Amino acid sequence: MKLLLDTHVLLWALEDSPRLPFEIREEIISENNEVYVSVASLWEIAIKHKKSPDKMPFSASQIRDYCQRAGYIFLSISVDCVSTYDTNDLSSHLDPFDQILTCQSASHMMKLITHDEKIKKFNLGFVELI
Repeated sequence: MKLLLDTHVLLWALEDSPRLPFEIREEIISENNEVYVSVASLWEIAIKHKKSPDKMPFSASQIRDYCQRAGYIFLSISVDCVSTYDTNDLSSHLDPFDQILTCQSASHMMKLITHDEKIKKFNLGFVELI
């Protein structure tokens, strides 16, 4: 199965945070699954790190390196993702990064792993809420 990690789930996985449920951790490390990270997540981390390095202690470059070592696959934003956005109303969710991840998940038929309940209501793809 293809898993797309929401930004906070990515950080929890890389930090081995207790906030990441055991079942999700098992899905992420399973050899049966491919784990994807959106370039939008790296962009979000870069913005947050520049704005508040005390709140986001990792740079996008550090996260990129961690992801590469973990074997995660980077997912670019494609024209299909933009088309998915065009054909769905995501305007009630104000976070543009979550909008991008939702469209990527739907257009690439991936399971989006998130803790954000707002994403679930769009029902564009298979979302696993943790």
